[in-house]
Amino acid sequence: MEEGVTDYLAYTGGKAGPAKKDLAPITIGWVNVEGTANGAPEATKGARAAVDYVNKELGGIGGHPLALRVCKIASAEEEGQRCGQEMVNDSDVSAVAFGNVFVGDQSFNSVLKGKKPVLVSVATGPSVPTAKNTAIIFGDLSHVWGPWGSYSRDVLHAKTAAIVHTNTPPDKVAAQAAREAMEKAGIKVKSVGFDAQATDLLGPVTAAGGQTADVIVPIAVGQGCVGIAKALKQLGSTKPVVSTPVCLSPDVMQGLGGDFPQWTYGIAQTLPTDSSAPDAEAYRKASARAGLGKEDQAKVWAAVSWSSVLAYAKVMNEVGGDRITPDAVAARLAEFTGPVVMGAPKVDCGKYADSPAVCNDQDRFYAYKGKGAFTAVTGWLRPPTA
Repeated sequence: MEEGVTDYLAYTGGKAGPAKKDLAPITIGWVNVEGTANGAPEATKGARAAVDYVNKELGGIGGHPLALRVCKIASAEEEGQRCGQEMVNDSDVSAVAFGNVFVGDQSFNSVLKGKKPVLVSVATGPSVPTAKNTAIIFGDLSHVWGPWGSYSRDVLHAKTAAIVHTNTPPDKVAAQAAREAMEKAGIKVKSVGFDAQATDLLGPVTAAGGQTADVIVPIAVGQGCVGIAKALKQLGSTKPVVSTPVCLSPDVMQGLGGDFPQWTYGIAQTLPTDSSAPDAEAYRKASARAGLGKEDQAKVWAAVSWSSVLAYAKVMNEVGGDRITPDAVAARLAEFTGPVVMGAPKVDCGKYADSPAVCNDQDRFYAYKGKGAFTAVTGWLRPPTA
């Protein structure tokens, strides 16, 4: 078991104690989709908690307090343009970070145009992997699915796979990426989509081969996860199910009578609730002191946002608190190779020529045993080679 990053002071290169209130703050712009059903307000909570922690316990950035300038996108693509203009025009903003920006990213990037560095945890918007001056430290919807092929082939020894996905733009991208990963591993795939409002998913699950495939891959959120789990139960399926951690949400637990599906979950980070992982324990203790509640701690977007802010703290301390400029931060961020807090021990930004912003293509897999108990079943896996 890899220990990961547990000493945040050493990781960031900070100085124990509070930031100096008499020094000018260093500001990170923060963009996140929230205020709608698919938004992730917990991402902003995780980022705010990390900023608070840096200021209270890690000495800020070279003594300077760290600040967060938040711009929220609700549901429209053009709202990203407004956020882009705010970030470009605000001279206090030295760098930008994304939460879950699955809409508005294209208009945002059309305005920002790489003028300031952008650090992204997981890229869910289609334009982010090719955006200028951008680093995606946990991966994007295309590359983060690669290890599903390795896990299904090498651990499950699967020959066939059933992918069941919501017909939303992000989930379609994810489903295609999952298909490509499986096929690259030599696995025969059948993929079926369903409407996001549907609740009875017996038809789509059956059509995908949920009762016979060697592995089942649900790609959905909330009620979609519930519907797939119920359909598999109706079919009496005992085949392994490998999901993303977005199905580990309170509404899924409620919809299934009080617990999550006992599936395997692939994740591009150490699972925040993994009681056996030293880096997850360090996160829970530190974020609790910074005011992040247990329910939000367990949510993936809060955890990866915490990691993003600490990665910026590391980069900015390497630049020097008195020498922070967008260009200086961008130059240092371009050299970032990890490790990532609760993420891969080493990342490679620029590995993919068609997606130069993507820095990671590794995942870990956890089996859920019920009643909050997870067991790590792999270390870090990479995509299958042809």
